[in-house]
Amino acid sequence: MDKMISTGYTAETGYSQAPSPSVGGNEKAGESFGDMMAEKYAVSPRDMSLGEYKLYFQDKVNSLYTHPSQRRLNWFIDITDAAYERMQKDPAYEQWVLDYIGKSKSQNYGCHVPRFALIHIDDTCEKCYGFTYGLQDDARARRAAEKRRMREAQAKKARRKKLLKEYLKRKAQAKKLQDKLLTQRIARQNLEHVRLLKSWSEDRQRARAAQAYEANLFMLARREKQLAEASLY
Repeated sequence: MDKMISTGYTAETGYSQAPSPSVGGNEKAGESFGDMMAEKYAVSPRDMSLGEYKLYFQDKVNSLYTHPSQRRLNWFIDITDAAYERMQKDPAYEQWVLDYIGKSKSQNYGCHVPRFALIHIDDTCEKCYGFTYGLQDDARARRAAEKRRMREAQAKKARRKKLLKEYLKRKAQAKKLQDKLLTQRIARQNLEHVRLLKSWSEDRQRARAAQAYEANLFMLARREKQLAEASLY
C-alpha cells in the first residue's frame, strides 16, 4: 500500500527502514528509528528535536496494523507542525492521534475499496478529519472471480461427464448381466422342453405298446374261441 505522511518539515523528513549503523561496535540489523530514539532518549521524546520527533512519530504510524483490503489504497496523512509540537509535549494526545489513524487503517473496505484516503491532523481533536474518495476499479478481483467461475464450471462439467460415463458403464454391465440371465433362462426352458418332449414320446410309445399287446391278446383269445366252437361240430 502506498503511504505518504506530510510532516511539514523538509530538512529532516527523509527516512528509511534500512538496518541502522553499528552501535558500540555491533550491528543491530532491523532496528527502527523509534528504537534508536528510545535508546537515545530513555526518558521522553520531549528531548528530541522537532525533526527527530517527526521521524519518531512516522515510525509509530508505519508500525500500525493495516487491513489487507487496503493493500492498494493510497494513503495521505497530513500533520501540521502545531500537531507535532502538541503530541511531543502531550503523550495522551499523541496516543489519541495514533488511535485515530489506526482506526482508519484497520477498517475493512471489503469489495468497495477507495482509491485515496486522506487524514489531516492538527493540534486539537476538533481540527482533525479524514475522508476517502474514488473507487478502485477492481479488475483483478473481477478477473479472479471470472477464472474461479470458469474453473467451477469446468469442474462441474467434468463431474457430469464422469457421472455420465459411470452411468453408461453401469448400464452396459446391467444389460450384459440381463442378457446373460435371459440366455440362461432360455437355455433352461429349452432343456425342459426337450425333457418334456422326450417324456411325452416315451409315454406315448409305452401306451402304443400296451395297446398293441392288448390287441394281440384279444386276437389270440378270439381265435381260440373260434377253434373251440369249430371242434364241437
